[in-house]
Amino acid sequence: MTSSSDEDHRLRAACAALREHPPQCLPPDAGALAAGLRRIADTGLDGVLQRLVADAPQGSVTDAIAALLRPPGQSWDEAQEIDWAVRHWEASRAADQLDDELAADFGEYWRRLEWSALRQHLVQLGQGHPEERRLLAYIVKTASRYVALGPLKRAMEARFPAFFELGFSLR
Repeated sequence: MTSSSDEDHRLRAACAALREHPPQCLPPDAGALAAGLRRIADTGLDGVLQRLVADAPQGSVTDAIAALLRPPGQSWDEAQEIDWAVRHWEASRAADQLDDELAADFGEYWRRLEWSALRQHLVQLGQGHPEERRLLAYIVKTASRYVALGPLKRAMEARFPAFFELGFSLR
């Protein structure tokens, strides 16, 4: 078992590597996203699919950090995720690696990071990833936070009500 200090060091090093060698942004795979959404509901999520694709038609600079902070096999407290994201955002801003909108507003950066993670989790869910429960929990967490994702939240409530019971945790 790794200590929180080890995790912190590992994540900070991974974030530094991302800034040193930023990965290429890839457009979202609408077919793979649709497969994940179908695992949640057979119909009614076309608008969510369109919104997720339109949000990052050429991919997002937050895709790689989202994969680091919200992997399907592990979860951290949100305060820790935000701490790592803020540090990465500040360093990326200082290195002039963000567009003006993201550089000016951590709130928008965090939203894009969460939506990047949501896209990744939906693709993994559609592929039958073995960490389905954690992926569903991540999806619930994000869908519950953004009004634009309301149809996804309602579909999750209908299909997976246990995720909305008081006291549910990703851990």
